[in-house]
Amino acid sequence: MKLKRKSSRVSIRTVAHAAGISTAAASYALKNKPEVSPETRERIVAIAQRLGYAPDPRLVSWMTRVREASTKEFLPIAWLNAHPERDNWTKYKWFSPYREAAQERCRQLGYRLEEIWLHQPGMTMRRISQIIDQQGIEGVIVTHYANHFRFNWNHLAGVSIEHATLAPQLHRVTSDFFYNFLLAIKMLRRFQYERIGICLEESLDRRTHQSIRAMTLYREAAYPKSKRIPLLIYGGGSKEKWPQVKKQIISWLRHYKPEVVVGLDNRLVKCVEEAGFRVPHDMGVVHLATDDDASDWTGIFSNKRMIGMAAVELLISLIQNRQFGVPKAALYTAVQGTWHTGRTLLIPKPK
Repeated sequence: MKLKRKSSRVSIRTVAHAAGISTAAASYALKNKPEVSPETRERIVAIAQRLGYAPDPRLVSWMTRVREASTKEFLPIAWLNAHPERDNWTKYKWFSPYREAAQERCRQLGYRLEEIWLHQPGMTMRRISQIIDQQGIEGVIVTHYANHFRFNWNHLAGVSIEHATLAPQLHRVTSDFFYNFLLAIKMLRRFQYERIGICLEESLDRRTHQSIRAMTLYREAAYPKSKRIPLLIYGGGSKEKWPQVKKQIISWLRHYKPEVVVGLDNRLVKCVEEAGFRVPHDMGVVHLATDDDASDWTGIFSNKRMIGMAAVELLISLIQNRQFGVPKAALYTAVQGTWHTGRTLLIPKPK
């Protein structure tokens, strides 16, 4: 009986020998450490791929057990807070689920969140880089409102929550706005609502690449003109601009008198009431993210906590697999919501 030969695994030492460098230098290159120049790293990675090198899964398993030990040092992950208000993640209930879930998942996997507030006086991209280097951070989560984030990503893995960055295109975990919107419309049609008004902030329309606007126009084309209500896209809903925005929404409500309003603002019920309608008897309201701040409304539960957890899991996977830098093709993980019944919509009893 012939014995099966064990498959030989290519080691870092083999890669180092083929490249004519030390084992330590090869290890640094494969781990994307700054001690090795980008040119050298690219050459070593190419040699490793040609030789068929892959990390030993037993070492990964061992490192996992180390992180799960009762006494351990939690590894840092940067939480880049791009909101103008530093305490937004605790102050506003519609933000907090992301952060709470991300912190919990980090602890479970042996990591900790280190918040860096981008609007802190004296905070520059150079200063952020220094903080990240000093703390040995290899991964960052970019949060809402970052927009164009010019940063040196060569030695960092990055993931954005929701549509936080327009550039660069990082891997992102976000609500499936398109699916959630379709689900809301489907449920309203099931409940025999026909005159449906869509009211959304311009920034959401822009960050979702006008997908909801496109779907609204497509849906309207199949409706009789008598049942169509023009989509309302309003400007910034900040405290400073809100009084003017509220007037615009109230005027739109009074003019078109929709049977139900679909939006993503927890002030919509007050707008409907100030327009002279009772919720839900005269006009229903459906929220596209009922998590926490609108938990007693009817609408879509958008699973924000799952988004926070998934962002952490994706980022740690990138770190462990040494996938640093801006990706050539960014992953887009869309988390679907579920229908949630609340006080803001009359739902007819089945016959």
